[in-house]
Amino acid sequence: MTATAQSVTVSRTFRATKEAAFDAWINPTSLAQWFGPPGFRAEILTHDLRVGGDWRFLMTDDKGQGFHHFGTFIAIEPADRLAFTWASEEQVEGWRDEAGNPTLVTVTFEENADRVTVVITHENLATESARRSLTYGWGEGLACLEEFMRRGEAGG
Repeated sequence: MTATAQSVTVSRTFRATKEAAFDAWINPTSLAQWFGPPGFRAEILTHDLRVGGDWRFLMTDDKGQGFHHFGTFIAIEPADRLAFTWASEEQVEGWRDEAGNPTLVTVTFEENADRVTVVITHENLATESARRSLTYGWGEGLACLEEFMRRGEAGG
């Protein structure tokens, strides 16, 4: 896990094909089963999987507090790369860039034999607090993805 002045990058390598890992990111049914760190549940409200299409999730923590995250798909390169904007309706501090615009998330999938490395880079984060929070969230979210893949619940 690394953090630059305005971005964070996390990665995780686990046993899966990159096609199966990519499918777990783009399939709304799969996303709802693993997305987010432990203690959070994702409800997929909108998922228009096309460049220019919108997405919107409700992330609810184990205390019942909800956070609506939303954005637009920027790039969809099957089994290689997914990029989308990211913002929060609740205006979580620093989860937008310094001008108040949505941030950018890029997810890449790199295969090596029977393993995949999933790399998430979240750019243009305005505060150190946001960078710390999202480093944790994305890192733990990848652990949840690995567990989901290990259970064999993903297609691909």
